[in-house]
Amino acid sequence: MRVAVVGQGYVGVTGAVALARQGHHVTGIEKDPARLRSLTEGRTPVSEPGLQQELGLALETGRLRFAPDLTRTHVTEPFEVVLITVGTPPAEDGTADLSQVKAALGEVAELLPTPHVVLKSTVPPGTSERLTAEHPRLRDRYAYNPEFLNQGSALDDWTTPSRVVAGVWSQPVTDVLHALYGALACPWVVTTPTTAEMTKYASNAFLATKISFANECARLCATPDLDIDQVMQAVGLDPRIGHAFLQPGLGFGDSCLPKDTAALARWAASRGLPTPLLNAVIHVNRDQAALVRDTLRRELGADLAHSEVAVLGARYEPWSDDMRAAPSRVVVPQLLAEAAGVRVWDPATDPDELARLFPGARPCSDLRTAVRGARAVAVLTEWPETIEADWSLLATELAAPAVVVDGKNCLLPERLAGLPLTYRSAGNRLPARAATSFGDGAPYAAPSA
Repeated sequence: MRVAVVGQGYVGVTGAVALARQGHHVTGIEKDPARLRSLTEGRTPVSEPGLQQELGLALETGRLRFAPDLTRTHVTEPFEVVLITVGTPPAEDGTADLSQVKAALGEVAELLPTPHVVLKSTVPPGTSERLTAEHPRLRDRYAYNPEFLNQGSALDDWTTPSRVVAGVWSQPVTDVLHALYGALACPWVVTTPTTAEMTKYASNAFLATKISFANECARLCATPDLDIDQVMQAVGLDPRIGHAFLQPGLGFGDSCLPKDTAALARWAASRGLPTPLLNAVIHVNRDQAALVRDTLRRELGADLAHSEVAVLGARYEPWSDDMRAAPSRVVVPQLLAEAAGVRVWDPATDPDELARLFPGARPCSDLRTAVRGARAVAVLTEWPETIEADWSLLATELAAPAVVVDGKNCLLPERLAGLPLTYRSAGNRLPARAATSFGDGAPYAAPSA
């Protein structure tokens, strides 16, 4: 099929590459000149395992190309399907900004012959009804088909999804989606666009709830006789619950969960619908960002104002370069306001970019330089370089008595036990030798959210 993918952000470029790999002839539409040039040269604008290589292969086959204009490209080679994957960033009041979606759909509505249009951007319930009321000729060729991609496994999630949710008003549109995606071995939920829109929000709200629940439990497991890892291990073994997204830490900070929970709460409030659980999830997450600062206040007291703090990792996740809602954007300014100085190290982020993101902080090019002479260390990203570091050596670089705050619960407590430093995490964690072992005797390590 001849397919256009409008918007080459995280979802768009993943979808364009995956569809080309399936054998479709795909044109990625990108209006930003710098991003368009990068894509055309085979460089992805986002960090995602495997995507760079697959982009190059798709370009080599000739099944993938990029263009700046949907209308002009459609004139020469009409598209059968147009996917809209533009952003819906949060407006100042927390609602979803639909300006890019409206512009893209309006452009599709002018195309002749009229293609099928598949909206994948996350939008509030009722958006499809309103948009197609403005463009009625699209209604019988329209689908709202949300994406459920996880950062770190986006390509696999696209080609082997857990489910496909197809919001349509016309059965033939479902057939088009089947042709587009091929023989996927997963359940299909065929419903109305409005129900599909709510499904996307509900899914993200539930994932956010699991994370905030884990962080609430971590606050309860603050005494030395409790182990948050083992609590989450036991809870997650219940098949009705599962381990995914039960990792305590600094809260959810990817590009979706913060904006989507806020947008859903605002949408409900505009209709007079109470959301006490969702509001609590958002509240817990907002407070969680203060974990590092509050821990250092307790441990260092007045000395915090005279102490250097080393921040290890700026990204929310090692495999994602999306910094829009990374906890570091809150944590580092909090520390700058209270500590004598803050150094920031991130192995995948250029020091100049770190300086731009965190004015007043000192970027460091290596881990040892970052910790040398620091009174406190804050781990904000589970980089292998941090987890596997020789902490007995790093401890000698720190100013005594030092404090290490593990904001991702990713360090092994037993590797820090006995060192001249105080280890703190989200909830109490026991060293392996002090904790009850499972199966082969190894301590449980919760899967990262």
